[in-house]
Amino acid sequence: MEEYFKDLFSEADRCYGIARKARSRGLDPEVFVEIPRAEDLASRCEKLLEAWHVEGIAERIRELSKKHNREEVSLLIAKEMATQPAKTREESIDRAVRVGLAVLTEGILVAPLEGIAGVKIGRNGDGSEYLAISFAGPIRAAGGTGQALSVLIGDVVRREVGIGKYIPTESEVQRFKEEIPLYKQCQHLQYTPGNEEIEIIARSCPVCVDGEGTEDMEISGFRDLPRIETNKVRGGACLVIAEGMCLKAPKIQKHVRKLGIDGWEFIDEYLEWKKRHDDKGDDNKAKKIVPDAKFLKDMVAGRPVLAHPSRVGGFRLRYGRGRTTGLAALAIPPATMFALDDFLAVGTQIKIERPGKAGAVTPCDSIEGPILLLKNGDLVQANTAKEAKMYRPDIAELVDLGEVLLAYGEFMENNHILAPGAYAPEWYKVELRAKAGDLPEDWAEPSYERAKEISRTYGVPLHPRHNLFWYDVPLEELSALRVRVLAAGLWKEDGLHIPREPGTKHTLETLAALHRATPEEVIVEFYGRPLLEGLGLAVENGGIVARTPLEDPGEPEGAVFSSPTLRAVSRAMGIEVRARAVTRIGSRMARPEKAKERKMKPPPHALFPLGMSGGMQRLVSTAANEARVEAEMGLRQCPECGKNTFLCSCAECGAHTFTVNRPTPQRIDLNVLLSEAMARVGVAVAPEIKGVQGMISKNKTPEALEKGLLRAVHDIFVFKDGTIRFDMTDVPVTHFRPGEIGLSVEKAHALGYLRDVHNQEVTSADQVCELKVQDIIPSESCGDYFIRVADFIDDLLQKYYGLERFYNADNRGDLIGHLTIGLAPHTSGGILCRIIGYTHTNVGYGHPFFHAAKRRNADGDEDSVILLLDGLLNFSKQFLPDRRGGLMDAPLVLTTRLDPNEIDKEAHNIDVLWEYPLGFYQACMEYKHPKEIDSIMDQVAGRIGSALQYEGFGYTHDTRDISEGPEESAYKTLETMIDKMNAQLELARKIRAVDAKDVVYRVITKHFLPDMIGNLKSFSSQSLRCTKCGAKYRRIPLRGRCYCGNNLTLTVHEKSVKKYLEITKEISEKFELDAYTQQRIAIVEESMNSLFQSDKIKRCKLTDFM
Repeated sequence: MEEYFKDLFSEADRCYGIARKARSRGLDPEVFVEIPRAEDLASRCEKLLEAWHVEGIAERIRELSKKHNREEVSLLIAKEMATQPAKTREESIDRAVRVGLAVLTEGILVAPLEGIAGVKIGRNGDGSEYLAISFAGPIRAAGGTGQALSVLIGDVVRREVGIGKYIPTESEVQRFKEEIPLYKQCQHLQYTPGNEEIEIIARSCPVCVDGEGTEDMEISGFRDLPRIETNKVRGGACLVIAEGMCLKAPKIQKHVRKLGIDGWEFIDEYLEWKKRHDDKGDDNKAKKIVPDAKFLKDMVAGRPVLAHPSRVGGFRLRYGRGRTTGLAALAIPPATMFALDDFLAVGTQIKIERPGKAGAVTPCDSIEGPILLLKNGDLVQANTAKEAKMYRPDIAELVDLGEVLLAYGEFMENNHILAPGAYAPEWYKVELRAKAGDLPEDWAEPSYERAKEISRTYGVPLHPRHNLFWYDVPLEELSALRVRVLAAGLWKEDGLHIPREPGTKHTLETLAALHRATPEEVIVEFYGRPLLEGLGLAVENGGIVARTPLEDPGEPEGAVFSSPTLRAVSRAMGIEVRARAVTRIGSRMARPEKAKERKMKPPPHALFPLGMSGGMQRLVSTAANEARVEAEMGLRQCPECGKNTFLCSCAECGAHTFTVNRPTPQRIDLNVLLSEAMARVGVAVAPEIKGVQGMISKNKTPEALEKGLLRAVHDIFVFKDGTIRFDMTDVPVTHFRPGEIGLSVEKAHALGYLRDVHNQEVTSADQVCELKVQDIIPSESCGDYFIRVADFIDDLLQKYYGLERFYNADNRGDLIGHLTIGLAPHTSGGILCRIIGYTHTNVGYGHPFFHAAKRRNADGDEDSVILLLDGLLNFSKQFLPDRRGGLMDAPLVLTTRLDPNEIDKEAHNIDVLWEYPLGFYQACMEYKHPKEIDSIMDQVAGRIGSALQYEGFGYTHDTRDISEGPEESAYKTLETMIDKMNAQLELARKIRAVDAKDVVYRVITKHFLPDMIGNLKSFSSQSLRCTKCGAKYRRIPLRGRCYCGNNLTLTVHEKSVKKYLEITKEISEKFELDAYTQQRIAIVEESMNSLFQSDKIKRCKLTDFM
């Protein structure tokens, strides 16, 4: 592994060397590379906060980290920083709190920079001093723990400098009671505390939690308070109280107790109050798995519900970790993806009932596929994608969606009790091994008779291969089936023949007793014998006779998990029969997967301001036709000849210029500038170059026009910081086959993949290799886009900087082995990574550590990648927006070595076993908490600091191809919302676990009606827009036209207001929704008619009334 890191550092050094040489030419805003490297958390913190003069703290953080955990280090380093000299006490405290928060957030988030607006020392009513921390919106990026502990850091710091405790006034406490619910109306809150909770926290917190106004909405009561500067809703303060101190109170309590900090007893009081008022405090209730419909909240049209909560026919829980699961990602069979009309593809986000909230879909073909009822009455199971595609035109109903693979680590991460899983072959295997010692050779796929023999010999349950869904059928229904089979069933050579009638057919479908159907009878072949014997019947002389009564013998003493049906069937068979499926998981589709280039709106090629001269499309060519273009740009000065200019390089002497003044409006001859740029980079005919209307950075330094010219030539677009991005949905992968990512054996060797997971030399593209932590597998579309970016970089190096070309890439395969930067939108630190292959899905595969290092998981998140040399050459802080949050989503620092101890803790819960132990399955049957068995589970957390923290990971379930499944979700391929809605309802009708009427009700009440009502309101208060210059007006000017003389148009049109009306009326009538909903729709329709149709009385004749 050290050799791997050495190679990464060496290649990074080479790129940095080229970038330094290019930057030294003086053609960019700065003459140095603006993305500093950092090898660990300590150096990231120091470089991130360099503007606060924190030189030398990296070494001290490293020293403290040897003895303390991260949370303790954040408190201790903040305490030390508080005593360091500064101009004022406020500056000293401000710096200390930011440093502590930077340590908490791994030095990669923007929260320490922009989440804290400032600190101030105020006076209490008794004259004593108190500390106030003003939080801003970007504190959200720190998460609940960071938000809560930032207040604790403030308390530790204020004690160190001798500042007293905050004593709130009654009005300040009451204001929070109004403000937090008001903020909930504006923005999303994970948790909204009640008035009593707010009272306890706000009245007792030793530090004043303040903030700047972030929302347009203002409070109505407790306004104009002397110690609070704004009447607007303070988003940062609301987040810290609600998601931080209330939601993360247990974590605060843990650290306060461990460090012996007094003055925080109110947290104990708060948690005691919560325990008294929280139903979850009841241990008996906590042991039950009950249906939870939270995942259905906020569902929208076009994204289908896959299963209602815990409903039979939904996804069956199967435990294990595949090559592409963990970190919230889950796996389902590719066959299920195709059977669901392609709505689910690799990377599609689905909201799930448990254990977490959401996950990205990945394929696993070694778990059971869906059970399908065909139009001819046959009941079949599709375990491969090929079978699903074959059956798809004939599917009448999806009786069962198949299994979903979820790892133990997901339950640990979400603090969710373990639920009984499917009795699967891997469970049977460890149970048989525990009883038999050595596994029989034919244990994996025994015949039914052999399976019974093994069960009787070793005292193990019936093999899962011959099991049915007995648990899903009530004993009374099973008894009725027994009576019908005994009365009219026949045993023939091809299996059990039963007369076809609705009750019998439905029960067989629920049991998943696969069968063929004719108009007169149902023929059960493979499951014929298990079905008969499970009903207590037998075959004698070609006839069916009763052998054992189908009766519940009663629950045995000490039984942990049982049901009347399972007890009766086990008694009838004479061997134990386990539940083939117990826990069903409800789910719905959420966001589709994504792999697309990042574009601003509208997308520019250059960060070059054109003012109003570029027209609606901000075209440089259009602006160049004018004699002079006026735009606001930063004033720079040449140090050699003293000439003032807006360019980074002096046009007279070529020296690098420096900023001397605030931005001012400047008139430029763009035609001359464009001609010179074309000549410099050798472009004869100017392509269509798009600039920006104006710069939003502090100094408003424009980008070189040559760069925009070359980007336009290569048809690529620039982002706000000067880089070129490609966005992809995050999906984890720990192991891969070279062949499935387009990697030859020779290329795999060159990348350092010499041995497979079994320590055998890699000689075939089908061998499984363990992914190195900073290697990524982007989508093929990313590779194709980056070819254009690489050509642009090469042209830039050669034609603009006068250096040699670097990439020389002809196809995406030529970029394998090159370095990129991974960056998440809410962070300010990039992660160095290397491309090793491509997937034809619309996702970005990466090691779980890589995603966690970006502070992301795989629940549907998407991040960007940047070619390393593009970032080093073109990124500049001079381009970043000068507003709150402007530093987010920018590579202010680059982590070159990934340390598992410094990544998001979620990755530490990933289990890396090759096989789950028997104790795990027993714990699931007993509904134990995951923490109760963590000693028998191999997790990443137990490997941190050892030689196995980077490698030697295992997985329990393999799949043939990590890219198998639909290439794109149907949600993206269906053109209109009406098409998507119709497809959604068609699927709802076909899935047995879905209530189609409930889906229609939720779509109408949660999506269509709010949308139509909102559009009605928008129409009546809309602005107007000029079709030429884009100017907007709140009301029509007196002249009736734009000031430029062009016509004005509406920004909200009648069609957009009424777009869902007809489909809403149609489906509400078709599915017979309740009268109240129908009336709401009618009222909305009347409002629209009143707005868009004339209310004037029509002229009538007397005969019209006769």
